[in-house]
Amino acid sequence: MQSSRNASASALTRLVVDIGNTTATLAMFVRDDEPFVESVPTAKIADSEAMRNLCADLSREHGTPQAIAICSVVPAAAAAGSALLESLFSVPVLAIGSGLRLPFRLDYATPHTFGADRLALCAWSRHLFEGRSVIAVDIGTAITFDVLDASGTYRGGLIMPGIDMMAGALHSRTAQLPQVRIDKPVSLIGNSTEECIRSGIFWGVAKQIGGLVEAIRADLTGESGGGSVDVIVTGGNSSIIAPELDAVSVIDELAVLRGTDLLLRMNLA
Repeated sequence: MQSSRNASASALTRLVVDIGNTTATLAMFVRDDEPFVESVPTAKIADSEAMRNLCADLSREHGTPQAIAICSVVPAAAAAGSALLESLFSVPVLAIGSGLRLPFRLDYATPHTFGADRLALCAWSRHLFEGRSVIAVDIGTAITFDVLDASGTYRGGLIMPGIDMMAGALHSRTAQLPQVRIDKPVSLIGNSTEECIRSGIFWGVAKQIGGLVEAIRADLTGESGGGSVDVIVTGGNSSIIAPELDAVSVIDELAVLRGTDLLLRMNLA
């Protein structure tokens, strides 16, 4: 029954909106093809004229959406976006949350506080690696780790500041340190203040993520007495950090969008 519902939903044109703290991404899914993606600053979600124009362009190019979902960590933007999309397309907007039908078991002390983006990423991770343990890492404004065991039970996670947040904090909380754009340094050790900040944050984050992944992997394999653990990495800064990590199974910046689309198809009436 579930597979037939998903197959029927896959035939619909679906609009998925992922609203992060910094960037909002709109993706149009047509059948099972790769989505058509547009990104805007999150602040623009409340700009009705800009959003109307963007949605009109997407509809003109890819068809009018017949199902819509919003995955948001910014409640005000989610409310504004949902109201606008419902008025434009006369389609109910599904808000991603822990009360939905999920493809994994969410064992979490405060499920109502579990981020929509984390739900979508866990859903997609379970879809990709059904029957296997998986560590899902999202390297965005914040860096999150979420862990599913082979049975599909959510085991727990970690949250730490993201790269840009670290750089901003160094600048705003000190008198003289500059704001630095973080990308891969030319060397491990910096030879100027900007280089030192860049190296410290970039390599610090890469080594921290790598170390935590290995510690989680050891914990999972120790409990199960063996078995492999897959790692999926996503997020706006995944493209610069993920290449420095060992044993990553999948790097996919669209994983949250794909997971949101999966939950939309699973929860259509």
